[in-house]
Amino acid sequence: MKLLISFLLSIFILFSNLSASENTQKLTPKINNEQLQELIKKLPRENSVNQNTSNEDWFKKLRPFIVPLLIVLYLIFRSDSKTEDRPKKNTKTRSTRSRTEEFVKKHNEDQKITDKDYEDEWNYDQQELNSLQIKIEKQQVESLKVFDVMAFGMLGFTKDQIDQTKLEKEEAKFTCYVFDVTDKDNEIPLQGLTDPYKDDSFLLSSNRNMKVGIGFAYNEWTPMFRFPVHLVVPPYRGKRKIKFIVSATKINAKFENGFVKKKKDLYFDLETIFELNFEEPGYLEAKEYDSELNEKIVQLGMALAYSEKKINTTGIEAIKNWINFEVLYKDFSSITDQKVKYSFLLKNTHQMLKDNKLSLSEIVKEINFKSSISKRYDAMNLLLNIAGSDDRLSAEEDKLLNKTARALELDMDRFQQMKTSTIANIDTIDDTDEENEDTIFNFSPNMTNEEKCKKLRLEYTRWNRQTNNSNEKIRNQAKKMVELTASLRKKYNC
Repeated sequence: MKLLISFLLSIFILFSNLSASENTQKLTPKINNEQLQELIKKLPRENSVNQNTSNEDWFKKLRPFIVPLLIVLYLIFRSDSKTEDRPKKNTKTRSTRSRTEEFVKKHNEDQKITDKDYEDEWNYDQQELNSLQIKIEKQQVESLKVFDVMAFGMLGFTKDQIDQTKLEKEEAKFTCYVFDVTDKDNEIPLQGLTDPYKDDSFLLSSNRNMKVGIGFAYNEWTPMFRFPVHLVVPPYRGKRKIKFIVSATKINAKFENGFVKKKKDLYFDLETIFELNFEEPGYLEAKEYDSELNEKIVQLGMALAYSEKKINTTGIEAIKNWINFEVLYKDFSSITDQKVKYSFLLKNTHQMLKDNKLSLSEIVKEINFKSSISKRYDAMNLLLNIAGSDDRLSAEEDKLLNKTARALELDMDRFQQMKTSTIANIDTIDDTDEENEDTIFNFSPNMTNEEKCKKLRLEYTRWNRQTNNSNEKIRNQAKKMVELTASLRKKYNC
């Protein structure tokens, strides 16, 4: 349209110029030769004047048409603008239009939700999160292996329950019990013998009070409870199904056999089951092995007390104390028989050691098969007490301790910590030979210098902390160990 208008204007202007030129020719009079020569002399000036005059005349003729022309142009351009703004014909198919309309509708609905003025973030979480759920994950936390009870989602308290918690400082008690459910008809609660992982009936459990309210949630998988792996012992070895039950209750709720006594005290509970391949004897099996195990542990202790080819009398006293605590005091009905039995065992083992007939490898093998890992750590505690009973750690004792810890399949970092506690409370450490320096820190034969340096840095830090201990004995021992550690670090170019 714009091109058409420009073309018409060009024709109009051209036609106007032609018309003005014709009028000029009509008005010019005929002249003679003299007049022509006179005019030629004046031509440049006159011609210019005539041209200007003609242009002025043309402009005067055109002036009446300028305003109407501008109005016409304005109307034409306005009409074109409206034409461009007019919606184009929808060429999309019906299905395409339908999908588009659905998208726009959903977007508008989402926008309404987004723009909502929430009271707090928990209300938002309630829109997004599902109800509370739990699962079990096996984790390594520093030197300890644990089972974490992981939680995720809304806690799910009702309004009435929240009102009830307001009477107890807006708190609820969360309690976790562990069951063996391999036999569906016989759910067996696991035993707990160690604080804080036991209840009054010595069942494996853990509890905590938590702040609760409307909208409270775990926004991501988070540890709710944590149980050391060595405490989760099923009744029997092999593949077992272990169930963890988490109960939310009133603060003063009581439990019996792992379940809430009064249903009115229970807000809600939830559970999860996982399979465990337990290679050690279960706690019911362990009871059958108790007597044999105790005998083998005593023999292992006797071997350490005789490590220097002579009896360590203070070590024998440590063994007798262990027998009293672990055997005699647990069964007073047969205390006399047990005293006779263990008195004979001590004498017989001593003789076997002198005759070099006691097989430590066979003893350790039987202990590993018939004991739980916790029982093996108990055995190592006895050995460390024997070693430190005379305020002296000999090279032979140190070597045997390290060898036995590996044979019992103990965690060596944990063992070294136990050993460090023993060393801190003794006066003398044999350092007569260079080899003994390595055994103190439990260096294995296949360790690289880099691995030794790493361990020495850890030991240096551990002992250096004790140099300011309030106990003079520990303080003095710590200073000696710092010096020894520094010497070994120099030796291995740490």
